[in-house]
Amino acid sequence: MLGRLNEVNITNKLGMLLLLFAASVLCLMLGSYLRTHTGRDIYTFLYWNMFLAWIPAGLALLLDWIYVYIQRKSVTRIILFVVIGTQWLLFYPNSAYLITDQLHPFAKFQMENGVRSWHGIEFWYHILLFFSVAVIGVLLGIYSLFSVQELVRRSLGRTKSWIFAVVTLALTSFGIYLGRFIRWNSWDAINSPWQVMEQVVSMFADAEELGRMIPFTGMIMTILLFSYLIVYGFSKMRQ
Repeated sequence: MLGRLNEVNITNKLGMLLLLFAASVLCLMLGSYLRTHTGRDIYTFLYWNMFLAWIPAGLALLLDWIYVYIQRKSVTRIILFVVIGTQWLLFYPNSAYLITDQLHPFAKFQMENGVRSWHGIEFWYHILLFFSVAVIGVLLGIYSLFSVQELVRRSLGRTKSWIFAVVTLALTSFGIYLGRFIRWNSWDAINSPWQVMEQVVSMFADAEELGRMIPFTGMIMTILLFSYLIVYGFSKMRQ
């Protein structure tokens, strides 16, 4: 089975995912340590957020399997690509969404006796935790987009694959805004599509909302695009 999957470079992909999984476990362990150290029930949401961030990576692997094992140009393959690909796109923002979790240390960390927060080592544990979580989220997003873009390139060509990648990152940046500020989840697009659409339309008619949405989405898009291009460039240096 692995022999055929190596057509999509599965060995290297599994190696990268193993490293990212180990890093994810270390982050969750640090969160557990902070709960014990502070005696407060903080950051338990990271288990759920980290799980959601991993879903696109799993779906990308499933798309690789479909590409290799389902007969090309068959109706079954097309249907599976559309269904799984749509789910991948809906859940993809959950990876980079971890960037926005960096706000939590500033809300949860308690400064004592008026001492500046960064003078205490505990503060740096909080910052290190969420910085690491953000990096893992970005890398998980890069991994799964790189994998899916390669499938698009093989099917539609290099130019269309890059259009696909840029559009995906733009939609992702907007999706992260919906998740952080409007509090929509990926499954809401399936369970309540008309409510989501109505909310999105009303947002574009609200000047105050646009004043927050455009710069935030632009910042996230810039971070994701340049991160993707840099890592993509590194991957090509070896060649």
